[in-house]
Amino acid sequence: MAARRLHEFVRALRGAGVRISPVEAEEAFRAAALIGYHPREQFRETLALTLVKSEAERPDFDHCFDTFFQFEESDGEAGSEPPPAPAPDGESGESLEPAAASLLSQDGTQLEQTLAQAAAGIDFTAMQVITQQGLYARRLLMSMGMGAVDDEILRLDASPRHADRHRAEQLRDWRGGVRERALAHVQRQFELHGRAHGRALREHTLRAAPFRDLREFQQVQELVRRLARRLARSHQRRQKKARRGALDARRTLASSLRYNAVPVELHWRERRRLKAKVLVVCDVSSSVRDAARFLLQFLYAMTDVLPRVRSFAFAARFDEVTEDFDRYSPDVAVGRILDRVSGSGTDYGTMFQELEACCRGEIDRQTTVIILGDARNNDLPAGERHLADIARRARQVFWLNPEPPSRWNSGDAIMARYLPYCRDARRCASLNDLSRFTDALLRQLD
Repeated sequence: MAARRLHEFVRALRGAGVRISPVEAEEAFRAAALIGYHPREQFRETLALTLVKSEAERPDFDHCFDTFFQFEESDGEAGSEPPPAPAPDGESGESLEPAAASLLSQDGTQLEQTLAQAAAGIDFTAMQVITQQGLYARRLLMSMGMGAVDDEILRLDASPRHADRHRAEQLRDWRGGVRERALAHVQRQFELHGRAHGRALREHTLRAAPFRDLREFQQVQELVRRLARRLARSHQRRQKKARRGALDARRTLASSLRYNAVPVELHWRERRRLKAKVLVVCDVSSSVRDAARFLLQFLYAMTDVLPRVRSFAFAARFDEVTEDFDRYSPDVAVGRILDRVSGSGTDYGTMFQELEACCRGEIDRQTTVIILGDARNNDLPAGERHLADIARRARQVFWLNPEPPSRWNSGDAIMARYLPYCRDARRCASLNDLSRFTDALLRQLD
């Protein structure tokens, strides 16, 4: 039972945003078994030492611990004591069934222990929506043996004696108080487990939603940063392994001679790291400005794993915006860029000409060019020869289009003129699309 409860606690911590690996969870279980579960503060610190990795996570851990192990408190909260059981009615000629009488004979502390024991046998981690709270409260009451009290209430209600009906009313009031206590526990469990499911569902919805629908969601900014950090951690591990290279058997065997041929020291062939460069060009006109906003924020949230990113934005005019991200946070920088550059009359031909002139000496075989836009050129010259020259000198060119492929060449869109010079062109209309593209890009740059 203790192991299952600890597993549920770890799941609750993960739902609260505390990152815990399976290995760390197992270490916490072993530490708890060695140190013990009492006293309470010692148990808390044992779990904190094995599960919390930063000061920022400690408040979330403490709140989750206090809520999850609330029944371990020796002193109840004010107003939280269960109601006293009704005293036997001397005028009633009916005696209660043993199961109901046993439950009614418990004082507040004993009843709380019964509630805790019943709760320990229920898997609250399956709660996903708020409407399930009543169901789980009913299940908790039945596990306590409240079914016997319900039967007694029905039996006494059917009695012709006034004293029996009065006794039934007393039992009903007492049962209502216990139900409130059980429902309060279920609500705390929903805060721990159900909210995590709800948050995961909301994040899943936000990640799949089109960029144009995300402008009203304040939590999107944190989601973008969280996705970027998660992806960055994954590639940091991959880059560390890549830098280490393959095992150098010759050097390892040579160094083992000093240890009687035991390979104590391992030597690796270090790989030569290429100095990759990334140029990002974003159309920030009204039709695609939301996609540009998220792309720039996403890329600059991954500065730990991405090479230096040089950024440009264009709509009515073309401008380099790298300095905005050097001086301001991504949120502020994106807002300043959109205010300065965005407008109507997008001209891709002029943009490619100015990009080629601006970066001719920088674009080489280590440069990746990323273009985000819908290729709607307002019937102006396409300027594909400038893109062809950029693609010839660069390592690769990627085009991200927020529109579905069926519209890439509709109206004034001219994607077909640019596709021959792109290594890959894909739709990028949601955070899922953006995350998949960035993951693929980092794998190629590694």
